[in-house]
Amino acid sequence: MPYFTKEEITDTKRQEIKQLLSGYAGRNIRDFFAANLVNRYQTQVFSTADKAETKVCDLGTASGIFADQLGQLGFKNIRGVDLDDYLSDEAKRFFKDFRIADLSSDPIPWPDGFFDIVTAWCVLPHLENPHFCIREVNRILKPGGLFILSIPHILSRASVNYFLRHGDFARYHSSGNHISVFSPGVFKNTVLRYFEAVAMEYLFDPRSFSGVKGRLRRFILTWSYNNSRLRGYFSKAWGYNQIWVLRKYKAEIT
Repeated sequence: MPYFTKEEITDTKRQEIKQLLSGYAGRNIRDFFAANLVNRYQTQVFSTADKAETKVCDLGTASGIFADQLGQLGFKNIRGVDLDDYLSDEAKRFFKDFRIADLSSDPIPWPDGFFDIVTAWCVLPHLENPHFCIREVNRILKPGGLFILSIPHILSRASVNYFLRHGDFARYHSSGNHISVFSPGVFKNTVLRYFEAVAMEYLFDPRSFSGVKGRLRRFILTWSYNNSRLRGYFSKAWGYNQIWVLRKYKAEIT
């Protein structure tokens, strides 16, 4: 999908984009990857909390498939926000509330400290001003609340090799729609200003496990399953997306 401005998304290209997103599920969402991850960390971090009452905000809801998956896992207090409404009437029932806002410039339309969990599945790299959105997430999260987000893993071996060959990152070429890059330093200076890291997860591209080399990679990952250091090393090398599990500081950092 090419990059579109806000005006194109909400006006001249609106119907075209609605058709593209009406049934879309990104790689993070497929096979319940994102929903299972949220379910796991909700249990770990809020062990005594009622899952059905845990307030979740999904940024960039698109077709609402992620909210449907969360509902199947027992989450019932889900709210969503996107630049436009791409939800079918059926999908709207998965949300307790859905609102429209430009995450680059509009305040996220809920009060301070309202949510237990905020998710952003490959949303920040598409925003013209992701840093405004990050500050808004910090505002609407309760102290100790979770911010779970995914970004392209620009330091994977595949991404670095692509950059060396083409002078650009594979996910940020001129025909794509990723426009905000989070290098480790940028991430530390912006996102980690407000949140502490709980865990790092990686999503893998299925194509990385095809062919002879791919089968070898799968064997190595399976072999290193019980060695967190080794598995972390190989995951960092071959991961497609980084998934950050972050927790809002319980006291303001000065």
